[in-house]
Amino acid sequence: MSSFRGRPRLPEQGIKATLCGGNTIGGTIREREARADGYRHIDTPALVRRLLELNVNTYLYGVWDSPTDWDDLRDEFLPAAAEAGIDVIPYIVPPSETTENGRASRPFMTDYVAWAQAIAELSVRYPNLVSWAIDDFEIGDNALLFTPDYMEQIKRAQAEVNPDLGFYTCAYIRSATDSAFLDKYGPYIDGIIYPYLDGRSENTTITSSLRECIDEIRSHTEPRGLQLVLLIYTGRFLDAPLPPTEDYVRDTVSEGVRLAAEGTIAGVVAYGTQQDGASAPATDNRAMYGAGRLALFASRKRVAPGQQARCVQTVRVDPRSPRYELSFWFRREFVTDNLKPGDYRLQVAVDDHTVWDFDVVEQPQNLWLQGDAYQGPIDITTAVAGKESVQLTFRLVSTSQTDHAFVDVGIDNIETVGLHVVDPGFEETGTWQVHSEGSMVATIDIFAPDRPQRILSALRDVFAADRRP
Repeated sequence: MSSFRGRPRLPEQGIKATLCGGNTIGGTIREREARADGYRHIDTPALVRRLLELNVNTYLYGVWDSPTDWDDLRDEFLPAAAEAGIDVIPYIVPPSETTENGRASRPFMTDYVAWAQAIAELSVRYPNLVSWAIDDFEIGDNALLFTPDYMEQIKRAQAEVNPDLGFYTCAYIRSATDSAFLDKYGPYIDGIIYPYLDGRSENTTITSSLRECIDEIRSHTEPRGLQLVLLIYTGRFLDAPLPPTEDYVRDTVSEGVRLAAEGTIAGVVAYGTQQDGASAPATDNRAMYGAGRLALFASRKRVAPGQQARCVQTVRVDPRSPRYELSFWFRREFVTDNLKPGDYRLQVAVDDHTVWDFDVVEQPQNLWLQGDAYQGPIDITTAVAGKESVQLTFRLVSTSQTDHAFVDVGIDNIETVGLHVVDPGFEETGTWQVHSEGSMVATIDIFAPDRPQRILSALRDVFAADRRP
């Protein structure tokens, strides 16, 4: 087995890049009108202006959405990016993302030896084309094509033209920490692009596990001499319960920028960024009233019995009230067919006393219910009487092991008698304490129509903050 290692050039403080995903709402900036060939081409001047506004030093250019993407890259975008001081990494899709009559990397489709040669030749003409990447070697049947023999053909075709051209593939955490995967492809790639999804929990809500994930992956990539590029979802990930917020983007991308500046990783890519200024889709607002709700969810990854997501507030009790009553509304979504009654329970507790318990796998989905179909308000006088304050807790609890099962429970519109709940409509952050465990997540989900613009602003600040004079 031959080893082909390029020497891809990295910016001084690491890659600071963006990439528009094919399933991104408000995606790549294209011209308003079709040209004579019938296609709307990339609006290169507008795209370059957007990239300069974002303070990126690299753009991962997807060749997928339109048959004109490759020609736009060669004839228009690469020279414009070079003049603007922006490096370029063409991003090619594998067989699993190739459709004969739809999206595909054209013109070479799934002939990756031809892609290697053509991209290498283009990199000789434009030195700002520093690397290229193919998505998802191991997803579906892709591995049937990407054998060691075929990988050697790809790298040989590339090395004969430009041995310094870099070459990457996407690797989720399972592959990124799999010795067999890295040993198979390591001799032919310069590094991996790792999409962060809260470890193995697959959400774009929790940020606290990022450094732990990077350290785990580096323990596998560093001994093999492989670079690590961090990818952060700044637009929707199709299997995540909730889309990312500007706070999520700011926290994760700024950590990636810091790690790149210190040389721990090769760089960070903001993926799925809405580049054309489109607003967030109205369907992202999943509140009953207003813009906010409490979201308690389990992602599609394995959930162990006893894990829970909960939300807590210390609530003042009115001592003059003759009785105490609690009312709230909830709705459940994304409950898949592999769940059985009893797998998940929604509970309400006052201090240590459970005052309401409900099997969320039963009853109709996607309907806002007040307690349950017939119940209405709950009399909690026994649990509250005589106290100055109580802890009010809403929690989603797993009672058995589940795998690949989405559960998303929204809670909204709390009404009480004798209790003073702050922010009963979950319209603010900081008024409730949320606690997540494993793949069980609690968060205050507040819709913002201008979220894409907020995310662009966060990226602009983060990518600019670490610039040297």
